[in-house]
Amino acid sequence: MSTEVVRLDENGRLYLPVSLRKKLKVKEFYVEERNGEIVLIPVRKKIEKYWGIVKGEKLNARRLTELLRKRRKSS
Repeated sequence: MSTEVVRLDENGRLYLPVSLRKKLKVKEFYVEERNGEIVLIPVRKKIEKYWGIVKGEKLNARRLTELLRKRRKSS
C-alpha cells in the first residue's frame, strides 16, 4: 500500500501519481464516499463483483451503472 498527497486543480480534477497509474493499469474508476472519505474503485473490480448478471455485454463504467439501475428498479 502506498500513500501520496495529491491536490485537486481549479477544475476539481485529481491527478493520480504515475507510480499508481502504472501499478493499477486502470483508466476508469467508480468514486464512492464512505464515512467522509473518497474511495476510488477500479471498474474492473466492480464488474467482477457482478460477473454473470449480464451476458454478452461490452461493459464500461457507464453501461454497468445503467444495467445495475435497471436491475434494482425491476427487483
